[in-house]
Amino acid sequence: MFRIAAKLQTFCEILLTYLSSLVTLFLTIMIVVDVTGRYFFNSPLPATWEIGELCMPYIVFFPFAYALARGNHVRVGLVKNLFSAKVQKVFELFTDIISLLFCAGLTYFAWLRFADSFSLQEEILAPMFLLWWWGKIAMPIGMALFTIGFVFQILFKLIHQESQAV
Repeated sequence: MFRIAAKLQTFCEILLTYLSSLVTLFLTIMIVVDVTGRYFFNSPLPATWEIGELCMPYIVFFPFAYALARGNHVRVGLVKNLFSAKVQKVFELFTDIISLLFCAGLTYFAWLRFADSFSLQEEILAPMFLLWWWGKIAMPIGMALFTIGFVFQILFKLIHQESQAV
């Protein structure tokens, strides 16, 4: 059961990372077309700035869990490296638990912000019809997957420690 859930988690991480890269590509192309249209034809795309604001959360929050699973997050080991390997593992477990709680809180409050925006159908003041919740949904999704990633990381460390102790 744990392996199936871990594989599903990995699939979701990769899927969201690919979606993030597609959003980045879309945003890049949109900006190039906007600048080209503005410079050569004096006709920019409408609401480029606002659409860019809606795209940014997808670029930022979707790849978090993937980076966690691959160990690509920034870590400062200046103090931690002074201790033995066993104490370092305890430090890592402790920081993972703190990170889990922090990410869970961010997920909860981001969901509340999204739900308010969705229920109000909050609009962006732009030349075209855009809703704020289109961008706000990315944070709770990305942070929820990030939280689940910390759960799996903690469970894996605990299971791995138990198997080494035997």
